[in-house]
Parts: sequence; structure tokens; C-alpha cells
Amino acid sequence: MSAPNSSPEQPSKAVRVLRVTVAIVMATLILVGVGAVTFMHAFGPRDGESIAHARVDMAARELQRRVNQPGPGVDAQTLAAAEFIGTVGGADVHAYSWRGSTSDPDGARIDVRLRVSVQPQPSRELFQPGVAAGSATECFRFHVRQGRSSYRPIECPASIPSSTPTLPASAAPSPSATPLPIPSATP
Repeated sequence: MSAPNSSPEQPSKAVRVLRVTVAIVMATLILVGVGAVTFMHAFGPRDGESIAHARVDMAARELQRRVNQPGPGVDAQTLAAAEFIGTVGGADVHAYSWRGSTSDPDGARIDVRLRVSVQPQPSRELFQPGVAAGSATECFRFHVRQGRSSYRPIECPASIPSSTPTLPASAAPSPSATPLPIPSATP
């Protein structure tokens, strides 16, 4: 009778080579996958929605900066007509509700819709990301008091009135005077 073999059986050389080869192939596939995802994230198209929301936020900050130091007794309609129309920082600005004045304890309140559309832009250079299309529409309530202003996001109403604020006749800018020519010193 022979004694049992106490050493574990060694796998054949071909099995060991096969295991090492499979491990190398799997590690390579994982590294290539991670590299591809990283490359696409870094150099793929940028998100147009994120860009649009960032532009809306930038426009709201710019509007607040514009009306930060209003004079006393300026009514909300005048502020809305003078500062909250047109385009600011790439955003279309539409004041749709206003009330009060800067002298009121609560200040002048102006509700504004800011809208930004980002057009798609293909990549024009190697490794430069393009831009995907996107848009953002947000509404804000601006509180403008004598000496300071603030704003906060609000929910946009289902239907925004198409009214446009107008400057009252008393607030309309006066025509500028034509300067007189300066006399020349030579005869």
C-alpha cells in the first residue's frame, strides 16, 4: 500500500499561464473602460442645461448689483421699467409683477422671469468639448429698499402676464442739452 500524497497537486503550467492571461486581459479592460469614461467626461459635450442655469444665476446677481443703491421713494414700476427688461448677462429678462416703492417698509417688490437658451456647439478642436443644447427658465422676487436689495427664487406662475412696465412721465429722462462749442484760442 502506498502512502497518500501530502503535497497539494500543482496546476499544470498551461493552467497557470491561462489564469495570468485572463487576469491581465480583465485588468486591461477595466483600465480601458475607466479611461474611456474619464476621457468622455473630460472632453465630451458640456451640458447645456448646466450652462443655462449658471447664466440665469449670473443674471440674477447682476440685476441685484444694478439696483443695490436705489434712491428714496422710487416706485417698483419705475425700477421694473428701467432695470428689469431686455437682456442681462445672456438672459432674457421679463418683469411681470411689481408693487410698492423703495421707501415702503417692505420695499419695492418686482417679480422677474429670467430665460436662457444655449445653442449646441460642436467641438472645433481636438480634445475641446462641444456644448449640448439646453435652456433654463427661473423666476425671482427682488426686494429693493432704500440703500439695499435682495432677491430669492420663486416658482414661476403657469401663465406670465405679457404686460411690460413703462416709465411714468415724471420719471422719463429729460433730453440732454446740446453742449455749446468751446471757443478756440487762436484767431
